Amino acid sequence: MKILIVNTYDIRGGAARATWRLFEGLRRQNLEVKMLVQEKKSDDEDVVVVKSPVSGLLNPLRPYLDFAIPLLQTRKRVLFSSSMIPDRLVEEITRINPDVVHLNWITGGFVRIESLAKIPYPLVWTLHDMWAFTGGCHYASNCDRYLQSCGCCPLLNSKREKDLSNGVFLRKEKTYAAIQNLTITTPSRWLGKCVNVSPLLGSKKVAVIPNGLDTSLYRPGDKQKIRNDLGLPADKKLILFGAIRGIKNTIKGFDLLEKALHEVDHDRYELLIFGSNESALKKPLKVKTRFFGTITDEEKLVRLYNAADVVAVPSYQEVFGQAASEAMSCGTPVVAFAQTGLLDIVKHRETGYLATPFDPVDLARGIDWVTEDEIRYQALCSASRTRAVDHFSIDVVAGQWVSLYKEVMHAERP
Repeated sequence: MKILIVNTYDIRGGAARATWRLFEGLRRQNLEVKMLVQEKKSDDEDVVVVKSPVSGLLNPLRPYLDFAIPLLQTRKRVLFSSSMIPDRLVEEITRINPDVVHLNWITGGFVRIESLAKIPYPLVWTLHDMWAFTGGCHYASNCDRYLQSCGCCPLLNSKREKDLSNGVFLRKEKTYAAIQNLTITTPSRWLGKCVNVSPLLGSKKVAVIPNGLDTSLYRPGDKQKIRNDLGLPADKKLILFGAIRGIKNTIKGFDLLEKALHEVDHDRYELLIFGSNESALKKPLKVKTRFFGTITDEEKLVRLYNAADVVAVPSYQEVFGQAASEAMSCGTPVVAFAQTGLLDIVKHRETGYLATPFDPVDLARGIDWVTEDEIRYQALCSASRTRAVDHFSIDVVAGQWVSLYKEVMHAERP
C-alpha cells in the first residue's frame, strides 16, 4: 500500500507535528509512505517538495500572498485563507502515483481549492482546524455563518452577503461536489459533529481518529531530578502552560488562566511557560513565572512536562489538544475546560479536571484539586499515563489508519 501524505509543512507547527507523527507511525506499519509539502525543513528523503521552475523563490512567498488577500479588506492580518493561488499539486501527486492521498493542513498558499477535484486518487482529509468547511476562517469561534453560506464575515469586518468569505464558500461547494471518493477524518468527536452539520462536508463520510504520539518518548521521568537539572524549585507546585505563541493566540485562553491564577495561593505555585517569551506579557503575573521560549527539542519538552505538577490547557477551542495528550503520556494530569476536543482526552477527576467553560474560578479550583492530595495525585498520574498509552500511542492510532486506508481503497474498486 502506497500512501501520500500532503501537508503544507513537514515539521513546522502543531498540525505538522501531528502529521509527522502519523508519517513515522505508518512507516512502522511497513507501509510505503511519502510526504508532499510546500516547505521542507527535515532531511528525510521521503519528504518531497512541490516544485516548479521558480519554486525556490515562490514557495516561501505563498503563505504571505494567501494572507495578503484578506489583508486588502481588513487592513490587518487575520487567520483567513482564500486558497486561490495556482499550484502544481496534481502534477506532483500523479508523478508519485499513490494508492491513497491523505490531505492534512493544506492552507498557507499551498493548495488552490479547485485543485482538490482534479486529484485522480481516493482522498482522505484530516482536518486540523475548521477551514475545510468555512468560508475561509480557521476557527469560527462564536460565528455560525458557515452553517449557511458565510458572507457578512465578522473576521473580515464585512457587512456584505457576497463578500470574500461567501466567494470562498461557493468555490468549495462546487469543488467538493465534484470529488467522488472523499473521506473526512477529525481528531475529536466535537470537530466530527461540526463537519456533520456543515453544508459543505455534511454529506461526506466522517471518521474520528485521534492524533497519535510516541509514548516511548513522551514518558514519565524522575520529577525531582529533572527539576534540579532545570533549576526549578522542589518545594513548589508547578503549573505548565504552553502553545505556539500561546500568550498572544487568543484561542489558547491565556487570559482565562491569568484570571485563574488570581484565585490560587501565590506562594504555593509557580508558572512555567513555553512557546512564548516574557515580552508577550502585557503586565507581570501574580504568580512567579519562568519562560522557556520556543522549544523544538522534544526531549526538552518531555522534561518540562515531567517537571510540572499539572498542565493547564485553558483553550476556548481545541480541535484535539496535543499538549494535553503529551502531558498525560508523561504522567502529568491536565486541567482544562470541558469543551471541544479536550473532552476526548481528559477524563474528569480521573486524569485531571474539566472545569466549567469558561469559568476561571473553577479552573483554579481544578488546579488546587489536582495538586492538594498526594495519594489522589499519584492515582491521577498513573491513570493519565495509562489512558495515553491505550488511546493515543502512535502504534495504536496507525493501526486505525491502515484499516481506514484499506476501506477507502476497497470503495474505489468496481
